[in-house]
Amino acid sequence: MKIIFFGSDNFGIPSVEILKRNFELVAVVTAPDKPKGRGLKISPNPVKEWAIANGINVYQPEKFEESFIDKIKKISPDLIVLISYGKILPSSILNIPKITSINVHPSLLPKYRGPAPIEWALINGETKTGITLIKMDENIDTGQIIIQKEVEISPFDNAFTLKNRLSILAAEVLYKGIEIIKQGGKTYLQKGESSYARKLKKEDGLIKWEEPAEKIHNLVRGVIIWPTAYTYLPTNSVKKIIKIYKTEIGNKEGKFGEKGEIIKIEKDYIEVACGEGTLKIKELQLEGKKRMTVSQFLCGYRNLLNSFG
Repeated sequence: MKIIFFGSDNFGIPSVEILKRNFELVAVVTAPDKPKGRGLKISPNPVKEWAIANGINVYQPEKFEESFIDKIKKISPDLIVLISYGKILPSSILNIPKITSINVHPSLLPKYRGPAPIEWALINGETKTGITLIKMDENIDTGQIIIQKEVEISPFDNAFTLKNRLSILAAEVLYKGIEIIKQGGKTYLQKGESSYARKLKKEDGLIKWEEPAEKIHNLVRGVIIWPTAYTYLPTNSVKKIIKIYKTEIGNKEGKFGEKGEIIKIEKDYIEVACGEGTLKIKELQLEGKKRMTVSQFLCGYRNLLNSFG
């Protein structure tokens, strides 16, 4: 079975490896190289790096022009597999494969359609999620389901850990789904209430201390990859940005002070009053400094602490 893989994120690496081991992976289509790091050096994404290391042909179209579409037609794939590619495929590409075009999506569709399902599941305090393999249509994540697998979200999960677990599960679900397709298995319509997981914006990371501690804690978990939860620390006449990487809920309910007020400082946590309950900050980063544990932070910056906001 000849397969073309469309993907641009390291989430898809376990899946593309499964494709190479078990099927005929004939090409990889991925996003163009982009500037990265402080020096903004033009660099390939992880999928391109993997493809080059494994001797797979790589295409990086800026747009889906006729010349690119003709190349895909000449390859004459049986399947197109898409995982975290970053663009919606038009029907002129979706209809090329002899069998179908399929998409691996990290949510229990129809919940959390869109580009950031892992992040929003955590932000919203979900306790379960999963992987759904669908036949693609021209809309966003609305195709018929081939196979779906549910997993629990641990209270200790953040976007990093959950993404890693789901990327491994995605490869397993993809393999099983292709076997279902080969055997002519049935697909079924998505059922239940749908929701959309929009792309995160920088301002989504801003902590609002008037909100409950549990909600803030879930925000920290969900935006840790980007943009990272952040607040402001008043220092003299200047407010410095503080990024928050790890938290625990101190008290889930009750009033313990003014919103953003630091009510306790211990060697391994800073406890902050929220609109409801308290939040314990465990890891943070002062603007212009490296990421630190609270014990490291207190060695040099304890005198700055009074309140956040």
